[in-house]
Amino acid sequence: MLVSTNDSRVRLYGLNDFCLVRKYKGHTNYSMQIRARVSESGDYIASGSESGHVFIWNTIDKTRQQKNVNIKINQTRDKAKSSDYFEASKAPLPIVTDAVFFPSKSMKEALVSSDIFPFSLGIDRVDDDFSSASILTLDYDGTIRVFLRKSCLDQILDAATPRGGEVL
Repeated sequence: MLVSTNDSRVRLYGLNDFCLVRKYKGHTNYSMQIRARVSESGDYIASGSESGHVFIWNTIDKTRQQKNVNIKINQTRDKAKSSDYFEASKAPLPIVTDAVFFPSKSMKEALVSSDIFPFSLGIDRVDDDFSSASILTLDYDGTIRVFLRKSCLDQILDAATPRGGEVL
């Protein structure tokens, strides 16, 4: 269970015992109702911020990967301070109230049906986690924006062109 609070923290609780698993910090949230979301793969958490940015945390701590899966959840509690972020709003009141990951199936269908990229060689050539490749944001002014991770776009361009990225 993911909980956003007005102390600029996102908390992840285990559903089996409702104990705190991990805290995520870095974004600003003191007065607004800002939602945090988990990617379809479960590997990432995204949250808007009162600073106009979107913050993304990796749910897998590569420095503390557990070998014993039977460890109790409350023994793995820690803080995740490192995150990636990007500016998502330049509005006069730059508050990003929501950030949602696109589901991977919808993302693939949208790319193929858009006719922007010629997928004659197949979208299956794209080796990327589509569940975290694109984020839709909503700011306080009601503006909706869509962001696509550059590394995913590069792979799409490589897969969509017959010479691996060389557009004729």
